[in-house]
Formats: sequence, C-alpha cells, structure tokens
Amino acid sequence: MINKKSKIFKGDIYCDEKGLIFEAYNIENIDSSSCRTIFFDWIVSLEPSINQREAINELLEAYSPSFPSHPMTKLLIEGINQNSVIRQRKRAKNVKGVI
Repeated sequence: MINKKSKIFKGDIYCDEKGLIFEAYNIENIDSSSCRTIFFDWIVSLEPSINQREAINELLEAYSPSFPSHPMTKLLIEGINQNSVIRQRKRAKNVKGVI
C-alpha cells in the first residue's frame, strides 16, 4: 500500500484549526466508526460563524484528491448529502405551512 500522507499541515485549513480532520486522515487503518466520532467532535467545535456546508466542501477539496476511498472522505460526502436532505425537508415543511 502506498503511504499517502497529507501535504496539508495541522491547522492549515480555517475550518479545522484544531486539526481533528487532519489527524483522522493521518491515522493508519482508521475505521468509519472512529471517523464518525472525530467528525462529531469537529462539528461541535466548529465556530458558529462558519457555514457547515462550506466547511465540509473545503475539507473535501483539500483531502479527497489524495484520499478518495478514505472513510473520512466517505463520511464528509455523506455529510454534504445529509445536509441537502435536511434543507429540502425544511423547505417543504415551510411551504406547507404557508397559506
């Protein structure tokens, strides 16, 4: 297996100053369960002024080219997709309530 260490340094990405996502990508043989725990810690510690969707997109742009099949990449993609579903539900609920 080729060792693809990230060329990004811990804290380089504005939305991951603590380097939680950075560390997840650099842990060998990390599983999806551990990635979920790290993702949850990251999302809870994200500054309220930072848009979650934009932050996830930023992380995907930074890491997915080097780690396309990494469990964290899959989780971030899932996070983007889930965010879209939630927005669609909220929009549909708001439209139904307007008369």
